[in-house]
Amino acid sequence: MSYALIADLGGTNARFALAPIHKNDLFEVKVYPCKDYLDLFSAVTEYLNQSSVDFEQVSAVVFAIAGPVNQPVIRFTNNNWQFTHEDVENFFGKEKKIALINDYDALGHSLDALPKSELAAVGDSSKLDLNAPRWVIGPGTGLGVSCVVPQKEGANIILPGEGGHVDLSPCNDLEDDIVKFLRKKYQRVSAEHVLSGRGLENLYEALALREGVEKRITAPQIGKAVSSGDPIAVAALNQFFVFLGRVVGDLVLSVESRGGVYITGGIVPRYIEEIRKSDFRDAMQDKGPMKGLVSPIPTFVVMSEYPGLIGCACYASYLVSNT
Repeated sequence: MSYALIADLGGTNARFALAPIHKNDLFEVKVYPCKDYLDLFSAVTEYLNQSSVDFEQVSAVVFAIAGPVNQPVIRFTNNNWQFTHEDVENFFGKEKKIALINDYDALGHSLDALPKSELAAVGDSSKLDLNAPRWVIGPGTGLGVSCVVPQKEGANIILPGEGGHVDLSPCNDLEDDIVKFLRKKYQRVSAEHVLSGRGLENLYEALALREGVEKRITAPQIGKAVSSGDPIAVAALNQFFVFLGRVVGDLVLSVESRGGVYITGGIVPRYIEEIRKSDFRDAMQDKGPMKGLVSPIPTFVVMSEYPGLIGCACYASYLVSNT
């Protein structure tokens, strides 16, 4: 049997797995903290040494990268690993089918393979058209975005970009105050400055300051504070969802994604009931005369544990079949 070696390399963790070619059955999934390894190849070597599959049986290597992959030197947006395509080719050998794709490209390739049970609808999903374009967006260590164009044959087309770094636009007095606070920190304020783990911390700090309290706590601490009913934490999480809705609405205005918007990342799936109760959909639809265009667009939270790896497995099968 032929296998794919796949990895989802993020800002915080490197997730590795194996999958049979033409199947999305992941096995030997292991997660390594990036900070524990000097570089990518140290982590790969440890994984391969622990693998039960002979490397000769691996016909494809697909790695999803948290950052641009079309550069001479691949650097991660949120960790200090770096390497070239040639480095990867030399490490694995030219006889292997090798692909380095953006992590949100991988998520885009996963959508058709995810079971419906792992997609939690937020709002009405009755207008879903799976033949139409889709957006994927995910607050985590950073903020990733990709646009997916479905194809009847072959792999879906994933339009690359770094949409998490678009400018953040405030829409009311509260948001004006938040952006003014963030401008002192960052000068230019991007969507990632509020829609990420660090972004949630920024929102808490900004809202606390409005109450006359100088306090910053970590994203996990905010989660615990939400559970205990802390009003600043509750307000910060709701504002997180409001900004997410505003950015999602802007994406829909850019490409009318009747195939849905899919929210991934390490934060939102933890708060599925909170996002459903939040002002997320109201903020998404708050687009003036374009409200009627945005309102029918379905939104889902991806609840799968390893969607990026599933997307890599899908792409590996396509890579072997078409090269």
